Amino acid sequence: MKKTCFPLKSEIFLLKKSFESYMNYKLKLFEVTAGQAQFLHILFKEGALKQSALSKIAECDKSYTHRMVKELIDKKLMQNCQDLVNLTDKGEIVAKEFEKHSSAWHQLLLEEVDKQDLEIIKTVLEKISNKAQRIVNNMEKKNV
Repeated sequence: MKKTCFPLKSEIFLLKKSFESYMNYKLKLFEVTAGQAQFLHILFKEGALKQSALSKIAECDKSYTHRMVKELIDKKLMQNCQDLVNLTDKGEIVAKEFEKHSSAWHQLLLEEVDKQDLEIIKTVLEKISNKAQRIVNNMEKKNV
């Protein structure tokens, strides 16, 4: 068996890629990728935002956000209004579809996991996520 420095690396990667593939399939009618739809979903939940705020919520760099926003504006799913980006009516429809299919994905994914196992998974992932956030916060404080 191949050893890895992080025991969950391949599982996390597989979950992410599987979700993206599922969403790409479900959203292909709208000619939107899973990554693009996530930006639409954020605006659907948060309302109009500056690109910098959108980038922060999406946890990606500003250049990536800028490219995604440009593509979504070109597809008439987003629009610039003063210094903010927001959804068009078509963008709102896609965001709702993303939410619907995301919910269905989670139900499919967890249908064979019992409540006790789910609680254990949740607890472990929360511990790992909290530790990761503390590491990043400490790095950011040192750079200030």
